[in-house]
Formats: sequence, structure tokens, C-alpha cells
Amino acid sequence: MKLHSLQINNFRAIDHLELDFTDTLSRPKQISLIVGPNGSGKTSILDAIQIVVRTLEEPYKPRLREGLKWSVAQLVRGRGTQAQIEFEYSIEEEEAKAINEVFQALGRPLPFQSSPDGLFPLPPLTNSAIVKWQYPRLKDSPKRPCRVSIFPKQSATVLGARGRLAKAIENNRHLVQHNLFERIGGICYLDQRRSLRLVENCSLFIIQPDNLASDDVLTWLAYYYHKHVGWNVEKYGESHFSKIQKLFNRVCHPTQLVKLECGPDTDTLIFKHDSLEYNLLQMSSGEHQILRILVSLVSETAVNSIVLIDEVELHLHPNWQQQLLQALREEKSNNQYIFTTHSPYVRDLFFTNEIINLNNLETSSNASR
Repeated sequence: MKLHSLQINNFRAIDHLELDFTDTLSRPKQISLIVGPNGSGKTSILDAIQIVVRTLEEPYKPRLREGLKWSVAQLVRGRGTQAQIEFEYSIEEEEAKAINEVFQALGRPLPFQSSPDGLFPLPPLTNSAIVKWQYPRLKDSPKRPCRVSIFPKQSATVLGARGRLAKAIENNRHLVQHNLFERIGGICYLDQRRSLRLVENCSLFIIQPDNLASDDVLTWLAYYYHKHVGWNVEKYGESHFSKIQKLFNRVCHPTQLVKLECGPDTDTLIFKHDSLEYNLLQMSSGEHQILRILVSLVSETAVNSIVLIDEVELHLHPNWQQQLLQALREEKSNNQYIFTTHSPYVRDLFFTNEIINLNNLETSSNASR
């Protein structure tokens, strides 16, 4: 799943805004940076992207970022009567095939019909689809908080395919593989409140990843490390723990994530800087941030997805900012990354055609208008 364009009206800090996330050949860009001073609407843009996808994944109880609630006071700007978002996106052929597998497991009509040669020409996957989101509904609905219109019609099932996949796994676990999440795109949102839960204890025998909070980093890593110990690399490729460890060690060099250490009373992560070893509770805030980002990318299955990172520079030394961005550029997950910043240094790490300027960083505008 890739975002092409976004139009926002009367939503949170934004009166009216139109954004283009494509290159000169109308292809979705891998990386975009939204630049603007505080109050310019950067976070509201990320909220708008997330809220459209979450609405279609979970129509009756969409999951939003922490601190954002379904209320007119939070979502509708000023005294306006309705917030509106227009979201244009596309998917690729392999994602279409995976979506068909989900619908087949649910016994639903397939959204994509293959031709005898196995290709997927209907609808053309190079064409984009448009979702129009409105809140609140003009007519009261006790179940769905907002109204959604989709063109073409089957695009609703496509954009919300991860929600249907979760339902298919719950109802037909023996028919559906969990690794379909790696073939169907979704949303991974790292907001400004990304902090670690410094849990000292976890049990490898009772971990249920479906019930874990995304910020419970130690328990996630305990789960991944437990799987890593017996992981079949030849059959399944690199383990989740190895992916996190490799990226962390690259970004935070010379600091290294060494292992998970278990004891009778506490479990913790062990890090090494030069010859000094220390644990999770002794980490710096910058190391917290990097670990939180990397664990979120894995726990949210950020593959073929739209990854949103608000103020990517938070708590990071400029060298780590640069190393993190370079590592994500070279990562092979086919993600579309959308960052925000108000840092001139971060802005200078991007190419001109990747930057979306909301306002001059030297101004003090209170909203995008």
C-alpha cells in the first residue's frame, strides 16, 4: 500500500491542505519529509493518514494513537461542522494476491479476478483509488463514528485488508498464515509519545503477542529472542530479533545490543559500549528511541506499509539521526516512510524533492491555512 495524495479539510489544526506524495512520474515516493514549525499541522497530517486506514481496518472501533479520541472537540477544527479527508492510494500485484487469499479464507468474493495467465489486470494496479472520509456522520449512527466513500467500490475491502486478515486468523487459524501480514500493507505510526515500558520481568512461557502493548519493548524482545534461539534461518530467513539487533548496532555504533539475559528474579537486555556492559534500565534516552522505533517496525509488521514517524529527531544525536534515516532508506521492506520535523539539520539530510514545506521554519504560524 502506498499513499499518492492527501486532501484535508477542517481536521484538527488544518483548515485546508493538499499534499502530493508522488514523484515526477506519478509514482509514490519511498520517503517524504514534512517540515514546519510547531503548530503548523504536521502531526495532524499523520493523524489524518492513520485515521482513514484504521477506519477501514476496524470500522466499529478504529484504533488511534494514544491521546487521540473520537470526539468532535479533538477531530473537527474550530467551530466547523464536519472534518473531511480524501486519501488516494495504490497497491502492487503481490499485495493483491495476498488480499485474495484472505478473502478466499473468509469465503468472500475475491476483490481481484485473475486472468488465465495468472496476472491481475482488473482493476489495473497502477491506477490509484480514492477514499473520502467524513466525521461526524451527518446522520447519527450508534456503531460507525464516521462516513466513508470509496472509488472504485472494492477499494474499501482492499485498504482495510489487514483488519480482515486479523479476523480470518481469529476465525480460521488453520486456513490462514500469519505471515500474510508481511505481504499486505498497513499503518505503523510512531508518535511523539514513543517511550519504553521499563518492565523488569517477563515470562517466555505465557507471552501472547496478540495482547502485547506496542511499547512493552522488553516483552516483545523476550518473545523474539525466544523464537530466535531455535529459528530456522534457511527456511524463514533472518529472525525478528536478528533484524532488530542488526539495525540497532548499525545506528548506535559503537553501542551494541548483545542479548536477552534471564535470571530467577529479573529479565533484561544486555548492551555493550566498548568493554562496558549494562542493562535496559541504564540506557540513554537516545538508545530508548532507537530501540522503540525498531521494535515497533517489527511488532507492527511494517512491510509494504506506510510508516509515520513524528519528529524523527526526538532525543537523537545528529549522527544517530543521520544513521537511522540511512538505515531506513536501505531497509528492504518496501515501506513508504513519511517523517515530520522542525529541525533544519534533519531537513538538510533529505533531497529537495522529498521535502514538503508547510511553512518557513523561522515563522511562528499556529496552523496550516
